[in-house]
Amino acid sequence: MTTLYVLDIPEFADLVRVARDTGYHIRSAGDYVQVSADGPLVLGRHEVGARPAVWFAALTGGFSGRLVRLDEDELCLDEG
Repeated sequence: MTTLYVLDIPEFADLVRVARDTGYHIRSAGDYVQVSADGPLVLGRHEVGARPAVWFAALTGGFSGRLVRLDEDELCLDEG
C-alpha cells in the first residue's frame, strides 16, 4: 500500500479533499492525515489548487512507497 502523511492543517485541506474525491483511503493519524492507495497514488497540483510552497511541502509528513515524481505539476508515489 502506498501512503502519504500530511499535516492536519488548513493548508492541506484541499489536498485531502481531492484525494478523498479520487477514491483514496483517508484516515486521521494523530496530527496527520494518512492518504493511502492500493497502488499508485497520483495527485495534480492544479486540481489541488496548492501554491508551490505548500505543494512541495506535502512530503514533509513522510510517505511509504517509492517517490516516482514530484514537480510543479504532479506528485506520484508507487509501491516500493
